[in-house]
Amino acid sequence: MRTDTEQMGVQPILEIDAGDVQYRELNTRLRNAIVSGTEKIVIRNVHGQRYIGTNLGKPVEVEIYGTPGNDLGAFMDGPRITVHGNAEDGCGNTMNNGEIIVHGRAGDILGMSARGGKIFVRDDVGCRAGIHMKESKGKKPVVVIGGQLRTSWPSTWPAGL
Repeated sequence: MRTDTEQMGVQPILEIDAGDVQYRELNTRLRNAIVSGTEKIVIRNVHGQRYIGTNLGKPVEVEIYGTPGNDLGAFMDGPRITVHGNAEDGCGNTMNNGEIIVHGRAGDILGMSARGGKIFVRDDVGCRAGIHMKESKGKKPVVVIGGQLRTSWPSTWPAGL
């Protein structure tokens, strides 16, 4: 028996091979799938494409196999992104709601300026994780790091301290 979404021509699960796809085209495909009602998107062969999941505002599940580039899930408000690999810098930048789960390491400024949502990283993270995070409108951002926080201290401190 077919589901309602299948009867309407909507795929409940969409797979995208990102192997030779530039980041703009990849993000366009992602947005178009979500607008058409796709509930889960699996993106394979990700090799540094930036801005995946940026500014998404619907509760959709995105699974990424590979290493997404900078600003994964930036400004997002509701999706759940799972990375089977490592994530680059700026993961969860200014996110409002949703979850990012990284089954690997994450780069610098993880969760920078987040206002809500949850970020889970299995291994180490780069410098300045959680910088400028703050509660906003009753939402409290959460970052859980399973490994170590790399630091550039004291080289990032202003002179005179």
